[in-house]
This record gives sequence, structure tokens and C-alpha cells, in this order.
Amino acid sequence: MLRMAVGHAKCLDADCAARSAVASCRQGLGDAAPVGLLLFTGVGYDHGLILRVIEEAFPGVPLVGATTAGEMSSVGGVSDDSVLLVAFGGEGIGCSVGLVRDFAGPGADAAAQARDALETARKGLVAPPSLCLAFPDGGRGGVQAFGQALDAALGPECMVLGGISARQLADRRPVRQFCGREVLLHAAPFMLLTGDIPSAMRLSRGWRPVGGLSRVTGVSGSIVSRIGDDTALDFYRRYLGPHAEPATELPLAVACEVKKDFYLRAPGFYSEDDGSIQFAAGVPEGAMVQLAEADRPGMLADIRARSRELAEEARGAFTPAGALLLSCSTRKDILGTRADEEVSQMVAALPPGTPVAGFYCFGELAPSARDLPLHLHNGSLVSLVLGGEVAASRLAPVDAKDSCPTGEAESLRREIRALTRALDRANSSRERLEAQKDRSQALMRAINQEINEARLEIQRKNELLRQALALAEEVQRNLLPQAAPGLPGFDIAGTSLYSDETGGDYYDFIHEPNEQNGSFGVIIGDVTGHGIAAALLMTTARAFLRMRSFQPGSLAAVIDDVNKLLCADLADSGRFMTLFYLAIDIEKKRIHWVRAGHDPIILYDAETGLVQDIPDKGGPPLGIVTEARYAENSAAGMKPGQVALLATDGLWEARNPAGEMFGKDRVRELLKRHHGAPAAEIVDAVLAGLCAFLGEAQPEDDVTLVAIKVLPEA
Repeated sequence: MLRMAVGHAKCLDADCAARSAVASCRQGLGDAAPVGLLLFTGVGYDHGLILRVIEEAFPGVPLVGATTAGEMSSVGGVSDDSVLLVAFGGEGIGCSVGLVRDFAGPGADAAAQARDALETARKGLVAPPSLCLAFPDGGRGGVQAFGQALDAALGPECMVLGGISARQLADRRPVRQFCGREVLLHAAPFMLLTGDIPSAMRLSRGWRPVGGLSRVTGVSGSIVSRIGDDTALDFYRRYLGPHAEPATELPLAVACEVKKDFYLRAPGFYSEDDGSIQFAAGVPEGAMVQLAEADRPGMLADIRARSRELAEEARGAFTPAGALLLSCSTRKDILGTRADEEVSQMVAALPPGTPVAGFYCFGELAPSARDLPLHLHNGSLVSLVLGGEVAASRLAPVDAKDSCPTGEAESLRREIRALTRALDRANSSRERLEAQKDRSQALMRAINQEINEARLEIQRKNELLRQALALAEEVQRNLLPQAAPGLPGFDIAGTSLYSDETGGDYYDFIHEPNEQNGSFGVIIGDVTGHGIAAALLMTTARAFLRMRSFQPGSLAAVIDDVNKLLCADLADSGRFMTLFYLAIDIEKKRIHWVRAGHDPIILYDAETGLVQDIPDKGGPPLGIVTEARYAENSAAGMKPGQVALLATDGLWEARNPAGEMFGKDRVRELLKRHHGAPAAEIVDAVLAGLCAFLGEAQPEDDVTLVAIKVLPEA
């Protein structure tokens, strides 16, 4: 079973720190011999000396590791300058290491390099690998291809995780990798562990996508040239300002549409010439992306939640032997003085004494969850709990002063060096903050000026818009019938109420449609939506209907032709129009109609006292199916006292503050109660009933209705 031990020493002297870390690992392993070692440390140490100390203590034990942007552990918290050593041992546990030299060099295939190195590393194993830990250099790219090649070759039984070698941003020395007892540049070392090693993994983010989704439309390798219709740089500046630089604190959230999840891509180098941005790893062309933002409270809450979930999963499946943490250096900057909670929350969630160790990297190799593909992430915390034996003893850091052979004076000088380095970093941070403050103040002044100018411009345009809307409302009202038609034997009235200044509802009266003497047409229609766009479509449809209605042909032919015209205008717009076209034979009082996606006639019958819909053959709404053919319906002569009501669905679908719908039953009841009144009063009574039902709420859709009442014979 696996046993894990951690040694974490903060002495600036490489020899002292290495010996302290080794001593802590010996203490944690107890009687178990180490079979594999991980080494994480800052770029400022004498790495060769550290490796010589480790070789002296653990000769020939396989080792991999890297420089970092900070180290963290359960015994030493978070540190910018320390030596962190993790030792694996235990009965039945085996280890082998692999290495890619000149990783992702010019013309190199990172995936092929991974497969070749894995084949060599496997020769030293007697059992299939259970865990792979990789720490490649990321300066040349290729990290995701490298990790995915390892993942594919090792199969689902072997977890693959890793972190990109890193350094403090203010330190310009190159990042390094370790394999065996070598200090490497531009390399990709990895470790394979065999044996029964149960594990549980979580990816913690604390980021949320913001802004609208946009599609990536131009990609070359890890360089994104276009997002939507903009360059990648203009996409960022749309949110950050016209002269802003893409910030690592605002990565792209790349949507995984299958799993309804996302992964992060941090921006790096960018070009003012062509507006392209290089990201830490590839962003697929055609992917949907948004900006992502994080704040410290949200990130801390996510850390607590993921730590509890992970510990609970482990507790129900195995005894935790230790935990590894791989966190993005950006998170360390965002969390600031609360960065140690990434460690402390995990320590608090796991059983007492469970060793925890990790480092801050420039990118994390991990799946978002076990059933998802492996990706290179940014801004994430990868937490891995390993099952096995309880540590030999509760780990405690070995005091570097006790290990220093040079005495109290040298220890004091080293402490002064550490404080001086910390002061230098604090001064550097203060300078960056002051520069950021100056930029923020300049930006704020510019924004305030733009806001004031925009406010005045908005006021001016709002006034123009109000004038335009008033004119549009007047024009649209003038397109509706201005008076009752005065039809012999009939009393007809109609009205439209718009939820905005203009709307998409429509009704009209046509005298002698299709050159039919003694005929009268009533039209009612409803365009999807409301407002200006719906009003424009309504006006177009009205023109088509009037033009076609004064030409020969049947009602069905009229609607067929108008539908073709609207389909051509509305192609791919998602808009359509429902319509009811009724023609009345004035002498015989016989009615003919065509229904295109609209609700049927509601008829009150004076002889029976019933109110019901007239069944018919309907057709699809106008503007959807070009080849649609509409059926003409007919009914015998209407009788005195009958009242037909045509309306748009905004009437019965209106909702009161409680969310209750007005419904057709209320419409039928109002029609039955007021059938004896003139048509105009029937319309008013229905609208009054609607207003009483809504109370203080306003209709969300346009409402139009026409009442047609048959008068007694003279």
C-alpha cells in the first residue's frame, strides 16, 4: 500500500533546505523505503546541490520535478522560497520515470515525443501504471498534446495529471525541470507509479463565464486570430477598453457543449498588427467562448466545497495516504494573503496528519472530472487524494536552524537574506500596484468623460426616438380601420391595443374582395413579437393582402400568394404571422374563411345560447412553408342575434400578477353575457373584463379583437 511523506524547508541555503526536507521525508516514511521522489523548488536555488543531497540520502531513487511559482504543503503552508520534497513508498508500490529532452522544439511532435518516452519508461516496470505525474516546460507549447498522448497510451486505468514548470513572474531566470539527478531546460519529465493506488480527484475553479457567447472563427495552432466578426484582440477590448491588453485574470471560457461545462485558456502574447492572441494551449476553431472572471470570495467558496466533496469521496472508498495539489499561479495572485486556504481547507477536510503537498504552476494537466477528456487548464486547482497507509507519524517541519551546521550567526544572516528578498518582492508588488492605480485613474477619467458624453448623446437620441415612435404609432393607427364599415344587416367593430408604442397585431376591412360584388372581408392577424420590428412586418403583410385582395381569385389563392411573398421576406429570420381572413356574403349571410395558424372563430348562437369555436381546416402560419396550400372553409348563413368574435392570442394568454392566464373561458363568458349589446360595446366589455383581471399588470402582448353581430331583419 502507498505511503506518502512530505518534507518542506524554507531555508534559503540549498544544502540546509535539502537536508531538512530529506529528514522530514524520512520521518514520514518510517520504516518504508522510498521508491519515488517529487522535487519542487524556486528558480533561485542551487538545484545541483539539492539533488546531490537527495542522492546522498536516497541513492538511485527515481525523481522528477520542476521549478515553481511557489510551494505549498501541510507542514509549511505557502512559500515563495522553499524546497519541497515528496516521497512515495510502501509495499507493492513501484516507480519509473520518463523524460523528453528538447521538448516541443522546432519541428517536434509533442505527442510522438510522449509516446517514445513512455515506451522507454515502461521497460522499468513490472506492473501496469496506476498514476502518471508530469511536469513539462510550457514555453514552446505542445503541453496539451503531450498530456493527451500519455493519457491515450496509458488508458483509463491510469490517472494522468501534471503541472507546467513555473517561476516568480519578477524573476527572469528560466524555469527548470528535474529528472533523476539532472537539472534540465526545455524538458518534459514524468513519473509512473504502479500498485494498488486508489484515488479521488477534483478540479476547482471559482471562475464564471461573463458576457455573450461568441464563436472562434480563426485559429492557427495556439494562436487565435478571430472571434466572431472581430479580431481576438478587439474581442477583448470590447469589454476591457480600446487600448487594454489581454489579461491573464480574464481568460477565455471555452464551452464543452456535450458536458455543459467549460475549460479556461489564458491569453499570452498578442499582436497589434493583426489582432491575434496566443493562448496557453489551442482553442478549437468553431468553439463557443466567453470571457471568464474570478473574485476571491467565489474562489474561496469553491475551494471549501471541492475540498469537502473530495474528502467525503475518499472517506467512503479508502484510507487517504496523502494529497497532491497543482494550482495556477494566477490563483495565487488573486487569493493574495488567503492563498494558504488552498492547503488549509484540504488539510481540514482530510483525517488529521494526512500529508498534503503541491506547487503553483503555469498551467494544469487534468480532466475536469474523471469521465471527461484531459485538457490543459488555466486558473484551476487540481486536487488529488491518494489512498494507502496512514503516514508513519504526524509530519512536522524540521527547523532549518537546527540543521544548519554554521551556527547562530549564519542562521541570522540567512534570515536577513530572506527578509530582504521578501522586502524586494513587496516593493516590486507595490510598484506594480501604483502603476496599476495610475492606469486605473487615467482609465476612470476617460470612462467618466465618455459616460458623460454618452449620457448627453443618449438623451438626444431618446428624444429623437420618442418622436419617431410617436410618428410610427400615428402612422400605424391610421392603417387600421377608422370607423365601423356600416354593412347592411351587420354590426361590426374592432380595436387593437399595443403593449409598446407600436405592435404586430392587425385587423382590416376589405370591401368587395377579389372583385366579388356583395362581399365584405374581415382580416385579423398577429405577427410574432411586438414593437417596431413586428410593426414593420405587419405593415408589409397588410400591403401584400390589400394588393392581392383586389385581384381575382379565391380566398385560398389570396393566402397562398401572400404566404409566398412573406416566406421570401422572412427567410431564416425566425418570424412569422398568423392570419384569419373572413369573407361575408352580405345578402345570403353566408361566410367563407381561411385560417393560417390563427385561433378559430368564437361564435355565440342566439338560438341555443352556446358559445363555442367553429371547427375548420386550418393551415400553418404565414412566412414559414413556401409551398403551403391553404383550404377555404364555408358555413351556412348566419342568423340574427349571432355574434362572431375574432381575436389574437394576446387576449386569452394575458396573465395577472399571480401568473394566472385570462383564458378563453372568460372570453366566452363575457361574450355570452354581453351578446345583446352593440358590437362596439361587446368589444369594450371584453377589454374591460381583461383590465379587471390584470389589475395593475400590463399586457405583455398586443391584443386585437373584432366583433361581428348579425342584426335582425328589417
